[in-house]
Amino acid sequence: MSRMPDTGLLMIDGAVVDPADAVLRLDDGLVRGDAVFEGLRAYAGRIRTPGRHLDRLARSAAAIDMDLDRAAVEADLAAVEARLGDVDAGVRIIVTRGGQRVLRDEPLPATGAPWTLAPVAHRITPLLSASKTVSYAANMQANRVAAAAGADQALLVRADDEAVLEGPTFSVGWVVGEELRFPPLAHGILDSITRRLVFECVEGVREVDARVGDLAEVDGLLVVSTVTESVPVAALLGVGAYDAAGRRNREIRAALAERIRSDVGLAKVT
Repeated sequence: MSRMPDTGLLMIDGAVVDPADAVLRLDDGLVRGDAVFEGLRAYAGRIRTPGRHLDRLARSAAAIDMDLDRAAVEADLAAVEARLGDVDAGVRIIVTRGGQRVLRDEPLPATGAPWTLAPVAHRITPLLSASKTVSYAANMQANRVAAAAGADQALLVRADDEAVLEGPTFSVGWVVGEELRFPPLAHGILDSITRRLVFECVEGVREVDARVGDLAEVDGLLVVSTVTESVPVAALLGVGAYDAAGRRNREIRAALAERIRSDVGLAKVT
């Protein structure tokens, strides 16, 4: 099961607090969005790939010249995991410029049906490329634009040339024959941990620079992220429709699910 936010777990600077009584200082991390974060996922209370997420959190902090007390964050995360119980949930870590550490569990999104995506033009600032800061206003606005067009989520494409980038909170890959392709990290997109798992557990995966129009004739489209794991895509508005239940798409998603089962030591992913 997934906890709802009002009954979830909240930890601030190493202390578990009641969400109704939580107090944070208005440091620059909160006032100006000058903070870094990670979104993790727990399966039956076991957090997936915590080391990789903490490594990326450290890289994000270094990218914006922010000190990070990794040992304190590791201790916080271990304490949260010990309190989760036997639940499936998201776990968010936020560390602000002022040194505040916030961890909470979050409900998992519903991902039962294939998604429809809408292309939304975007530019990645080189100052924040490949880092996870809390400056996600543009990402959230992209999803509002996509929703207004009738889609479930946005697919960010580079404003200058419509190069395929990523989703606001996920990586995107497309199937061509037996091959799975992802946009190059050199575009400044996030080095997704789940995308890396796909590279490690699926044969025939590579990076390809593509324009959104190139996705019109591909054999399948899917998105991957820590929280959603994987979701097939049924349509990209204005570009094409896809067989969300296609064989290769199913094989890729099954291989990823099996890899995650192995990583967290579960016989079955719930």
